Amino acid sequence: MCSTVIHQNPQILSDKRTVGLVCKPGRMEIERIADRIAQLLISHNINIQIDPGSCHVEQDNIVPTPLEDMDVDFVVTIGGDGTILYTLSRLKDRTTPIFCVNRGTVGFLTETGTTTAFNALEKIIAGECIIETNVNISSGVGDKVFPDALNEVYVVSKIPGRLLTMQIFLDAVRIDYGRADGAMLATPSGSTAYALAAGGSILAPDVNGLIFVPVCPPRFELKSIVIPDHATLEIELVKKGTSGLAVIDGQTRWDIEPHDKIWLKKSEAVTKFIRLYDNYYDRLNTRLIPRTL
Repeated sequence: MCSTVIHQNPQILSDKRTVGLVCKPGRMEIERIADRIAQLLISHNINIQIDPGSCHVEQDNIVPTPLEDMDVDFVVTIGGDGTILYTLSRLKDRTTPIFCVNRGTVGFLTETGTTTAFNALEKIIAGECIIETNVNISSGVGDKVFPDALNEVYVVSKIPGRLLTMQIFLDAVRIDYGRADGAMLATPSGSTAYALAAGGSILAPDVNGLIFVPVCPPRFELKSIVIPDHATLEIELVKKGTSGLAVIDGQTRWDIEPHDKIWLKKSEAVTKFIRLYDNYYDRLNTRLIPRTL
C-alpha cells in the first residue's frame, strides 16, 4: 500500500452531524473567519464543537469542547501546518479527518485559503471531495511508546548546542555511526518540512518509505537514507553522560537517557486530510518551490 492513499467520494457527515473548529490563537482576523465558517455550518444544521483554548466564537449550536474531548465527523483548522500538528497532538482520535484553511506562513498541508474556504466547505458537505490518508511514525524506548508523529520524530541533545554520538540500526543491523546535532526519521509528508530544511530529499507520496536525516553532522559522519516503511530504525545514544530528547512533530518532548535505543517505525494509525482533489504536486509547486521567474 502506498504511503498516501486517496479515497474518492467519502461519506463526510454521520448521523451526529458535528464538526470541530480549531484556530491559530491570538489572531482576531482568524476568529472572524471562524465566525463565518460557524455560520455556514449552522446553516446546514451542523453542530459545532469549538476548542476554547484556541478559538472564541459564540453562536447557537456551538459547544466549547477541548480537543481532547471532541467527538466529531471532521475538524476544521484555521492557521498553518503548526495548527494542524497541534490539533493532531491533542485529538483523542487521530484518524478524525481534518480540513485545513491556510492562515500560516507556508501551510503546505493545508487545503484552501480564506477566500475559497466557504465554497470548499459547501462541496465537502455535499460529499464532493476526497480523503487523503497519510502514514504516521510510531516510536518509543523499550516498552514506552511515544505519541505518533505525522511529520517526524527528531532526536536531539537535551543540552542545546551539544553533539550527540549515535549508532543507527536498521532491522537490528548497524548501518551508520557518528556525531550530529540530532537526527530524525520523517514520513513522506514530513519530508517536505524539517527534514527538507535539514538537507533531506522530498519523498513522493506514493513512495513506500521513510527518510532518516541527520542534522549538521561534522565531516558528514552520518548520512541520510531512505528506508522501506516495513523496517524498524533504531537510534542509540552511545556517549556516556549525554542525554537526549525525542521531539514529536515539534509538539511534545520525551527524555532519552544515555545508551537508550529509540525505535521508530511506521505506525498502524494514519492521518486523514479532506481535499477537493488529489493536489499534492500543485501544493508542492506553489508553496515550496520559490518563484523567481
